[in-house]
Amino acid sequence: MNCELIFYLAAKTNLCEKALESSLKSFKLKFRTSLFATDSDALGALIIDAFEKTNVVFIVGGLSQKDKSGIENILSKALANKNPDDLKKLKNPLSSTDGYLIRQGGQLLIALPDDPAQIEAIFKGPLKTYLESFTSI
Repeated sequence: MNCELIFYLAAKTNLCEKALESSLKSFKLKFRTSLFATDSDALGALIIDAFEKTNVVFIVGGLSQKDKSGIENILSKALANKNPDDLKKLKNPLSSTDGYLIRQGGQLLIALPDDPAQIEAIFKGPLKTYLESFTSI
């Protein structure tokens, strides 16, 4: 199954991509493309386009920003007055920068920090179990 990767205000993009690819091997998920956004409008457009092509989208970066450009703020506004089927905070055992998982129907959006070690740590937690059930559908 193909998925999309969007880097948003991210650092260490090459290392993060390698950590994600390694973590996704057992789920039979493969990145179709890697995209980059530097503002919320570009991010929104990329997410919409990505979900037209695939059902799984990863966003890496933007979680450490606590202002209006941060992922938490953007997702909060996008989800206002909506009730996704699943909305989970993905506990990060290495940092206070947790990830997020949002599922609506057959579409899944996962936001992760832009640190390879933190990505791998989050994948070893509940995200692994969740993806196993999601990709087996």
